[in-house]
Amino acid sequence: MEETPPRRPSAAVLLVLLLISLPAFVVSAPINAPANSGAFTPPDNYLFDCGSPTPTTGNRVFVGDPESGKFIAYTGTPMAAAAPQPDPTVPSPIYNTASVFESVATYTFHVTRPGWHWIRLHFAPVENNIGKDLKTAKFKVTTERLVLIQSFENPLSATWSMREFLVNVTKERFSIAFTPNAGSFAYVSAIEFTSAPDILLGNNAAAVFPKGDYSGLANVAYQTAYRLNSGGPLITAQNDTLGRNWEPDQPYLDPKFMGSTASVKPNVITYPEGESPLIAPPMVYATATQMADANVQVPSFNITWRIKVDPSFQYFIRLHFADIVSKAVNELYFNVYLNGKPAITGLDLSTVAGGLSAAYFADFVLNSSMVTELDPLTIQIGPMSQNVGTKNALLNGIEVFKMNNSVGSLDGEFGVNGERLSGGVNGTVAAVGFAMMFGAFIGLGAMAVKWKKRPQDWQERNSFSSWLLPIHAGDASFLSGSKNSLGSKKSQVFSSNMGLGRYFSFAELQEATNNWESTGIVGVGGFGNVYLGTIDDGVKVAVKRGNPQSEQGINEFQTEIQILSKLRHRHLVNLAEWAMQWKRKGLLEKIIDPTLVDHISPESMAKFAEAAEKCLAEYGVDRPTMGDVLWNLEYSLQMQESWLQEHGDAAATPSSPHQENTPASAVVPEPAPLTAADIIPPSTIGEGRAPGEEVQAIEEHSGTAMFAQFAALNGR
Repeated sequence: MEETPPRRPSAAVLLVLLLISLPAFVVSAPINAPANSGAFTPPDNYLFDCGSPTPTTGNRVFVGDPESGKFIAYTGTPMAAAAPQPDPTVPSPIYNTASVFESVATYTFHVTRPGWHWIRLHFAPVENNIGKDLKTAKFKVTTERLVLIQSFENPLSATWSMREFLVNVTKERFSIAFTPNAGSFAYVSAIEFTSAPDILLGNNAAAVFPKGDYSGLANVAYQTAYRLNSGGPLITAQNDTLGRNWEPDQPYLDPKFMGSTASVKPNVITYPEGESPLIAPPMVYATATQMADANVQVPSFNITWRIKVDPSFQYFIRLHFADIVSKAVNELYFNVYLNGKPAITGLDLSTVAGGLSAAYFADFVLNSSMVTELDPLTIQIGPMSQNVGTKNALLNGIEVFKMNNSVGSLDGEFGVNGERLSGGVNGTVAAVGFAMMFGAFIGLGAMAVKWKKRPQDWQERNSFSSWLLPIHAGDASFLSGSKNSLGSKKSQVFSSNMGLGRYFSFAELQEATNNWESTGIVGVGGFGNVYLGTIDDGVKVAVKRGNPQSEQGINEFQTEIQILSKLRHRHLVNLAEWAMQWKRKGLLEKIIDPTLVDHISPESMAKFAEAAEKCLAEYGVDRPTMGDVLWNLEYSLQMQESWLQEHGDAAATPSSPHQENTPASAVVPEPAPLTAADIIPPSTIGEGRAPGEEVQAIEEHSGTAMFAQFAALNGR
């Protein structure tokens, strides 16, 4: 078989590479930078075992009622409820007793040092001899400005529960009040009011949608919704310096088979500058959920965590990462999505964390408008679409916190003083729902009228939708008469401004994927396999074919199709950032196609990348004009052509792209800036020449001729 000669880059290739790199808007997350520290002694450390006559010891000491009584304001004496026998199913002895109140009871704490404080409220409806069924208790828990619990009710069949809050305390005294509902009573099993390290939470995060920076985290109170140890077991408060619990992430994976676990010994985890074991303990970073083996050559799917949250609130999300799976640095790149929106694009863990097995975290704020009852919080990770490094993605830990609303509530729409959330999120949702329902009835009525007035021969003349729907030939064009290779009519293409897209028949998709050829599988999912195909106009497509055995909404997805050209912008952003990462590391050869790597001048490539990087400047004033871009491209092209002339067939040697010394003859002096004569087409120049003056023709395929038509453009 005749060997295909190696390809050499042309001017067109260089231009395409530049244009691909131009539209880069990097999606990044601001990272708070606490100092590195592994120990913390809280200045304020109030631990009360309510209803207990004696202290409860363990890894921490909870004092009993004799010592905690001086911190409570209550008309009368709190009733102490104690279980006749200790319950072996509860995680701590503090859940065997409780203090019961029939009127308002307020605990007040002296604050030694203002700043972040944990509030942990423990509840256990223990059986007791005081005649109170704690399972029926209904009450409210508030501070001076916050509603922590609007109406407490014991979780069904739960033997214990705990609510955790994080508040920024700015006064010398801090109070927590338990207020029973009318005709009911309040109770609490244990209370924790302890200082949290200042480094735990900064003031800034990345807003996911609309994208931007979110500042003011220090002015918000938080309730812990979820704290997950990805790929690992339960971590109890006894194994966390700050007394936190980390539950396994397995119940939240959907589908579960998309992820597999990875682990290392906790002592190999490092905390570089800006990280601390106080942010998350080594046991969190020592385990991870990574992409499962999909048994395909090029896996392309996302791992998804689905979490139920209250859609009335905003959420603060902290994601923890540590590359514990790579064998070398600069091999793992992946994307992170929150509710389908890109949160981090092209995350290069070994670079941002400073090495392998190094801790790293990123903070985000998710607007409540992105969360609905039908669309809960989703966290996804997946590989980059480019052929970059190892096709993998991982996540080590997830923390989700509810943020208080505008009336200072973390539960419900009413503030401490009864102030109601303006308009109410629920009211807005209801109004939108009513409007949609009203519109639907109007639409159904119109369809009924149209149906009664349908022409008698509508079946012969056209389809039902052709006269029922308000679509006219003047607004869209249809490919209805042409034939494809299968002999059937092509699917309809709605062009113009209607945005209806194109509908593909099953036969067309079957042809595009070569009858669902197994070698074309590029990913697998809960609904079925994803196949790579080519439709009639040469556009590459990814086709998801429904799996009849799937139990995951197969009725909603029989066949899905995604036109890759519609995803072009996101891919270009990823590609540009990836290329710039290699340039900053001095490894530009990493971005060259393997078939071209031995045929490109390093100096030309460096000049080209320099020009591309200037085009990626954040502000327009810092970007070069189009004329400057073309001048740099011309210079890069001249260097490439000179290099090829010098090396000739020797360009095929493996070492040529990595030569440290360039022959003097291969060095090209920088050309003078283009003049008007350089950029004006020859025909225009000829119109102004003197009689008999010859015109120096420009070669049709030269770089100058190629760029001349654009050089007069000066926009950025």
